[in-house]
Amino acid sequence: MKKKKIIIGIDFGTTYCLVSTIQKKKIKIINAFNKRKLFPTIIHFENKKSIIGWKAYKFLNKDAKNTITSIKRFIGVSYTELKKNKLNIPYNISENSKKELVFKTKTGKITVSFIIKKIFKYIKKKIEKKLKKNIYAAVITIPAYFNNIQKNIVRVSAESSQIKVLRLLNEPTAAAIAYGLEKKRKGLICVYDLGGGTFDISILKVSKGIFEVLVTKGDTSLGGDDFDYLLANFLYFKLKNKPKLNHNLFKKLLIIAEQVKIQLSKKSLITVKIFNNIINCSVVEFNRLIYPYVQKTLKILKSAVQDANIKISKINDIILVGGSTYIPLIRQKIYSLIKIKPLILINPTEAVARGAGLHANFLYYKKQVMDQPMLLLDIIPISIGIELLGGIMEKMIKKNTKIPTEVIKVFTTFKDYQTGFCINIFQGEDKYVKNCILLKKFKIQGLPARMAGQIKIITTFNIDVDGQLSVTIQEKISKTNFFIKINTMYQYNNSINISS
Repeated sequence: MKKKKIIIGIDFGTTYCLVSTIQKKKIKIINAFNKRKLFPTIIHFENKKSIIGWKAYKFLNKDAKNTITSIKRFIGVSYTELKKNKLNIPYNISENSKKELVFKTKTGKITVSFIIKKIFKYIKKKIEKKLKKNIYAAVITIPAYFNNIQKNIVRVSAESSQIKVLRLLNEPTAAAIAYGLEKKRKGLICVYDLGGGTFDISILKVSKGIFEVLVTKGDTSLGGDDFDYLLANFLYFKLKNKPKLNHNLFKKLLIIAEQVKIQLSKKSLITVKIFNNIINCSVVEFNRLIYPYVQKTLKILKSAVQDANIKISKINDIILVGGSTYIPLIRQKIYSLIKIKPLILINPTEAVARGAGLHANFLYYKKQVMDQPMLLLDIIPISIGIELLGGIMEKMIKKNTKIPTEVIKVFTTFKDYQTGFCINIFQGEDKYVKNCILLKKFKIQGLPARMAGQIKIITTFNIDVDGQLSVTIQEKISKTNFFIKINTMYQYNNSINISS
């Protein structure tokens, strides 16, 4: 007898993962992970096997080097970028020939994409066992400010784990869907999403099941993990007889720091014992540590409001998403800025997963969700452009453009008898391509030898509803007609030769 199929929503979080589905016409978070609704995004390697979730959590103290947390923060990040952040990362990390980060473990050298695949396989196994149904497809949430390379890594990792991806959905949008459908919120909604490793702001117009994203901004390397790092260093410097700082010690300090952070959301003073040292940590000290990061989030929020061309006073609701929004200082600062009480009608830890499940159900069954119609009008969060002479970035599709969208650019040869042409595609907001992400290089060869300006290369940039970029290159005289989906996963060897 064949198992029934199920459609799910996956909140692939930096700190925790959650899965939702529709049961009895209601969205439910599935408690399939050691009888809990979520599991820590942690993987432990020993010998030739790996352990994921709550069982892996137990190894954080025992074996830090081989127990990897917050893998989402390493997606699509180069070794150079990692070193720029100057974090005391408790792992032995290098870079392979594809410029993908590699963790050195007991099992050997493990890539970021391999770990993500393992996590998706774990989700699939646990959910199917719990519900006694096969997962057919999923909506997977990602930070709104993920670039195309990061999105592709998540998509390919899920699909190679036999999970069909219906859509990669921005986390703030997922939360807005949950509030719009479950709590019937409408009007101008601002979603403040501060998780373990990423920060996003999205402003949406919500009305009768229509979710129109106006603006998205964010920082994919700002989150609760940063607060833990600051607090861990702070606690270390409070020690009287300091042991030498190494991977294992810093990992232990991070675990203590996370617990102190959580407690300081409820108490004004925490006392902890570390290596026979009694240390006090006050909420005043903690707030002083994280204040620059909180201010950075508010600056991004203000910028998003400006980009949306609205006044802060016009915002009807501000929704809090992510575990880091439990911190009182963050709630106080948001209230001081927007003058409305932040909404927490849905558990900030669950909102994204709930929205993902609701959207997955709608995409698959193409019918009303919770007795409401649904339409999502999304945008592209980061501009896509081409390289001009001098390394200048010309934006072809600007950030916050509604998708799907299409732009046509006509290139002409600039030298007599020129038979080759290069088109380099980048993603980013900087004036120069050197500060943007390379998506693909096209080298067109064998063009007819004509006078300058006589050869016209028609290039069409297309972004579909899922945010996937494709490019069509045409040249009539040589009858060149080339089409490709840009699914770049690594920032190496991104060149394609096109022969006319």
